Amino acid sequence: MKILQVTNIVSHHQLPLAHELCKLVGEDNFLFAATEAIDEDRLKNGWQGEYPEKWIIHPNNSIEEKEKFDKFWNEADVVLCGERLISKMQERVDNKKLCFYMSERWWKPPVGMFRLCHPRYLKMFLSFRRLSKSPYFHYLPTGPFAAKDLAWLVPMPGRVWRWGYFTEMPGVMRNASDEANSKTVSILWVGRMLKLKRVDLLIRALARLKNEGKDFKLTLVGEGPERERLQKLADKLLGHEYYTIQNFIPSSEVPALMAQHDIYVLPSNAYEGWGAVVNEAMSVGCAVIASDKTGAGAAMIEHGVNGLLFKSGSKNSLYENLECLMSSRPLIKELSENAKATIIRNWQPDVMAKYFVELTLRSLHK
Repeated sequence: MKILQVTNIVSHHQLPLAHELCKLVGEDNFLFAATEAIDEDRLKNGWQGEYPEKWIIHPNNSIEEKEKFDKFWNEADVVLCGERLISKMQERVDNKKLCFYMSERWWKPPVGMFRLCHPRYLKMFLSFRRLSKSPYFHYLPTGPFAAKDLAWLVPMPGRVWRWGYFTEMPGVMRNASDEANSKTVSILWVGRMLKLKRVDLLIRALARLKNEGKDFKLTLVGEGPERERLQKLADKLLGHEYYTIQNFIPSSEVPALMAQHDIYVLPSNAYEGWGAVVNEAMSVGCAVIASDKTGAGAAMIEHGVNGLLFKSGSKNSLYENLECLMSSRPLIKELSENAKATIIRNWQPDVMAKYFVELTLRSLHK
């Protein structure tokens, strides 16, 4: 079987799956095409800029790689496409060739479906609707909200499948026994400091817990346009006894940092299509609290079983979930163990690579 995976940039959130797909079909039968270069902002934030894998190409960088991409696009048994290459996908399915399209949600708040008022967006959507009618076209929604966004406008019964991002399994694990005797609960947030990440919500919820005498230490790691504002807010509401702030670290070092903390919080609003830090935190054994409107939170967390979900945008809901965990070391341990089991059972890259190949084989033999 020949597989072509297409995305915008080479990402440590997508490469683990690519590695597993390559193992299954062999290097001669797998190609990973990135249509854009990694931007400077991500490079400054610790992303890797170059990769040694020979099966990674950038078709917009050279004629040779463009020709290789076009050849693979036509010859592959299946294309896993994360870009809106609608006309190319239409041409492929018209020739009865299989195509799986992967995307985050189309109607992200606050604009939502009002995007359809723009003529260019409406035209693209109508083209996609036509594409979706082909039995050779399948959809891999990155989280349940992505699936719901298109479900009633673009029904594809029997051709929509569970999907997301699948991060590499870490070589480190949180040692719960070392931290069980500590009175101070350690809390972590890592990411780009943007408004949609709602780190301010986390700071305000923790300020209430500080005033109630809870013993905790918050670590914020990242940079971005919101950093100065967030630092001033944390200085005012928490103080240096209760929080620290650090610059970005390379993505490869994030799991080890997570393993040093009890709780990981993803407070982002609904504009966060997925949130791969949830995968990473659950993998190392953090107890995760996530916004219920994030893709990863809604897809992977069963509230009270392998993590906690709070009402997006609600300081009170986030406070209640934090207070619940900070008051119970046994609950932290239980959620931690169940989180790791969830990733191992359902969300490891090798598990999902086999799942995708099985889907492809079933579709090819229909």
